[in-house]
Amino acid sequence: MDDDERRRRAAEQEQRALSALESIMKGGDLGQETQSLSNEFTDRQTARLGAWWRRLFRRKPRDPQT
Repeated sequence: MDDDERRRRAAEQEQRALSALESIMKGGDLGQETQSLSNEFTDRQTARLGAWWRRLFRRKPRDPQT
């Protein structure tokens, strides 16, 4: 992931958090908004960990000569 992609994702996350805060301030459900943000965060981190795990334990192609 390049720097532009990181910045874009960070801006999206910040916008989502600000939207959740605005919703809460207007009487939205605090529990629902925080649970939603938490789930999004957990999903992103789980995907990153899974990708790292797959890269770490990726099978090396076998050399047909051996």
